[in-house]
Amino acid sequence: MKKYLNEHTTLLEIKNKTNHEIPVIISIPHSGAYILPEMKHKLTSGIILPNSDWYLPKLYSFLESLGYTVIINNVNRYVIDVNRQIDEKLGDSYKTNVIYTHTTQDDKIYHTPLTQQEIKKRVMNYYLPYHQALKKSIEDKLKVFKKVYVIDLHSFGLNYGADVIIGNNFNKSCSNNLTNFFQTTFLKSGFTVKENNPYSGGYITKHYGKKETACEAIQLELWYCAYIQNKIFGKEEFPMIDKNTFNHTQIKLEEIFKNFKEWLQHQIQ
Repeated sequence: MKKYLNEHTTLLEIKNKTNHEIPVIISIPHSGAYILPEMKHKLTSGIILPNSDWYLPKLYSFLESLGYTVIINNVNRYVIDVNRQIDEKLGDSYKTNVIYTHTTQDDKIYHTPLTQQEIKKRVMNYYLPYHQALKKSIEDKLKVFKKVYVIDLHSFGLNYGADVIIGNNFNKSCSNNLTNFFQTTFLKSGFTVKENNPYSGGYITKHYGKKETACEAIQLELWYCAYIQNKIFGKEEFPMIDKNTFNHTQIKLEEIFKNFKEWLQHQIQ
């Protein structure tokens, strides 16, 4: 828990907020390191909060210079998960709760249950602002372009047999053209790729993206081993980065998003 932030930090960052050169909003919802100070007092002793999408703002830092609008959530997913539906609360699974009761590895997070006031505060202060920013960015770009694309960036630790998992809600959240672009480009860059298994897209992808509408969305999941280091990941926080792996993957990702800009030019002509 030592590396989690509890001092003042910018909780929501928007890069290129008013730059509408590109009809794309990049969403990074799960990489935040900010934990509420009052939350720490309620955590189960010795708890480890694993499986945040480690270091993605750093990995994709080139997006800003390429002109992409990037929305970064610096609040940790264990405070509140902005990639969940607000009223989705089924059992103890982190997959269906906007505020988790258990970690992604099923450890009980709190020794004392949260109050309704605490839950409401998290929704108002950390959940709604992210979606307000995302919605506003979509609306602003639709004033310039006929179609807008939301790219939701994530990462994962378990070995599912691929470096990249593309989620398009089983072909419902975006066009085949968008899926084909990323699938083909990742493959050409040396990544192994799967589609929708086990990640078909979270709330952001499914809520904002609809095939054959003015806003499409796609989720891109990158395996930890493809950019952090080649090891077996378990219950850990802020895993050590292998610089060669990180830098090599970053170069390939930058080229992919340069190619994406070129692809977009053909789509909007």
